[in-house]
Amino acid sequence: MVAAGAVIAGSIGSASADTLQKLRDQGYATVAVANEPPYSDVKGDGYVTGAAPDVARAVMKKLGVPELKAQVVAYGSMIPALLARRVDMATSGLYIKPKRCESIIYSEPDLCGAEAFAVMKGNPHNILTYEDIGKNPDVTMTTCAGCAEEAYALERGVSAEQIKVFTDPPSGIKMLQQGRVDVFALSGLGTQDLLRKFNDPNLELIMPVKGVPMGCAGAAFNPEDKDFRDAYDQALKELKDSGEFAKIIEPYGFSTEATLAVKRDDFCPGN
Repeated sequence: MVAAGAVIAGSIGSASADTLQKLRDQGYATVAVANEPPYSDVKGDGYVTGAAPDVARAVMKKLGVPELKAQVVAYGSMIPALLARRVDMATSGLYIKPKRCESIIYSEPDLCGAEAFAVMKGNPHNILTYEDIGKNPDVTMTTCAGCAEEAYALERGVSAEQIKVFTDPPSGIKMLQQGRVDVFALSGLGTQDLLRKFNDPNLELIMPVKGVPMGCAGAAFNPEDKDFRDAYDQALKELKDSGEFAKIIEPYGFSTEATLAVKRDDFCPGN
């Protein structure tokens, strides 16, 4: 594996700029993650795993960077962290969105998935869409600040007053259990994972959320690191073509077919 990485790194190296060389020299890249399984999961000893970091680790090894060091960063703070160069890249299911592409650049998509709600058993308010939340001012929801789900809600008629931001996904589920909100909104697989861990028979999964497009994420970079991003894309393509990509993401529940069916330009032309 090391030998292969060295050969590939040599073939791609001329295309990369100072950032990639710096990472090769130091032997690691610092990555922003949100600690939202199955997208990313930071273990007690600090080791980061999950579908997104595992893909990034395999890609970076191909580029001659053997290790990842994780920093837990809220989704709403990932772009500022990238722009301030507090991290080298973000790899935690940060969806590719046109607004985000005004500030940062993305790799080709690496993970795609449906959206989900968690509600009390029986779905007492009959919430199937964000529009259902917006139509009932007495209904409140929780999601994370800066998440795609917050934007989906505001774009579909949910008022800012109806949204209560959680500090982390488990605290959001607790808000739902305590009756402080009526709906928990997050990625489908992330919500499934949380409900499985909480194992509360009083909670119910609504998936997929109707009227919301499938979200696709990619590794995110500082806009000055286009050469680094392009080298990453080339190594990611090799990972996809070899079949190794599927072996990484499918055990986490992600669809290789869904990811291979889309391109970055589908979400952010010219990024």
